[in-house]
Amino acid sequence: MFHLFHFGHQPKAPQFGHGFLFNGLLCVFFGLAILAAPELLAYFVATVLLLIGASLLTTWWRIRNML
Repeated sequence: MFHLFHFGHQPKAPQFGHGFLFNGLLCVFFGLAILAAPELLAYFVATVLLLIGASLLTTWWRIRNML
């Protein structure tokens, strides 16, 4: 609600650019690393699968404990 009120002379723009910049640079970095050493792709995919699996398990655990 407070974003509707602008104190001072210049209204502030939303700060969406920082997240896009970080994620874009991260994707470019990982892409270059995989091109330089293709075996890194297996580690990257395994890490993503582990994170997704852990997220799904913790979500299941929280839902189970809420009921």
